[in-house]
Amino acid sequence: MNARQATSLAAVALAFAGLYARGLLEPSAAGFIVRQGPAETRSAAPSYKAQLLPNSSVESVHSATAIETSDGRMRAFWYGGTREGASDVAIYMSTYSPPTGKWSPERVLVSRGLVERQLQRYIRKLGNPVVGRDQRGRIWLFFVSVSVGGWAGSAINAMASDDEGENWSPPRRLIASPFFNISTLVKGPLVQLTDGTVALPAYHEFLGKFGELLRLDGEARVVGKTRLSWGKSSLQPVIVPHSETEAVGFMRYAGDPPVRVLMIRTGDGGGHWTAPIKTGLPNPNSAVASVLLAGGPLLLAYNNAEENRESLSLAVSTDFGDTWRVARTLESESQLPRAPVAEYSYPWLMQDRSGDVHVLYTWGRSRIKHVVFNQAWLEGGSQ
Repeated sequence: MNARQATSLAAVALAFAGLYARGLLEPSAAGFIVRQGPAETRSAAPSYKAQLLPNSSVESVHSATAIETSDGRMRAFWYGGTREGASDVAIYMSTYSPPTGKWSPERVLVSRGLVERQLQRYIRKLGNPVVGRDQRGRIWLFFVSVSVGGWAGSAINAMASDDEGENWSPPRRLIASPFFNISTLVKGPLVQLTDGTVALPAYHEFLGKFGELLRLDGEARVVGKTRLSWGKSSLQPVIVPHSETEAVGFMRYAGDPPVRVLMIRTGDGGGHWTAPIKTGLPNPNSAVASVLLAGGPLLLAYNNAEENRESLSLAVSTDFGDTWRVARTLESESQLPRAPVAEYSYPWLMQDRSGDVHVLYTWGRSRIKHVVFNQAWLEGGSQ
């Protein structure tokens, strides 16, 4: 190939990339679907329960995600192995039964070898899973894989289940970029949209740290994307709709002091977002979780410290994020039992159909902890 041919080919490639990006970046006319409140309410008496999920398989676990099934159970997923980033890391699953209050023994759902065989490409390691449901009722599991380099070389993969998580389709790689398709990761839950698509919060760590909202069609193909932030200090977005047009987002902050939870807003269904601002809530460069509870209060789980992940708290806002009250402390240096490693991080929040609130998080990097409580317990807190 001569220089002239090479130049022509490069021009064609750039033109294609421009058209691809233009199509993806056009704002969607869809709005948010706000989750309906619980169909029933339980006793007003405060209730609280905490337990560790089973782990008889690996030394290290991290980054839990969970979903309620149609029969009222809950399935949780996380990754585990010798350590974060090790070649033996796999995605694990366990199922919670509310009548018994117990979790099933963990089992491997996705191994590195399985992903290699299905994708027919080398896979170095696996990372964060995120589970969610589309409007057809299917459950989708998204997870991170890396073929070359560190987390900045990540791609997102998807699997679907038509039977509430009993069986799954083979993993498939999402195409989120026209070139290389790397540096795209997930942590926040899916958001359903009024046009039948879903929005998947994602973030990048290559040459910067910033958030995006990927819009996926019914087969989890990327049909649009919206930038949520810019620069090198915002990642792991969590989006919480308040109406069809309004939503608030929270992001992990990886910048200069003061270190705080970042917040963004949209008033046009996610077409445009405000620049991230720092809330008054500390954030030691760690993931946060949020959910809009029945009746309107906004709940946030976060590491309530500036330098470590030893304190995990719940904050409540009754004005959709303008002001906050720290309602409860789930973990701290003074609380027992303490984990072997003082880290309580990467929370996942959800409210089930009966109104109970569930928090799953990494407990000492060796177990996933499950805390379930009602709003009476949450509102009764004074700290």
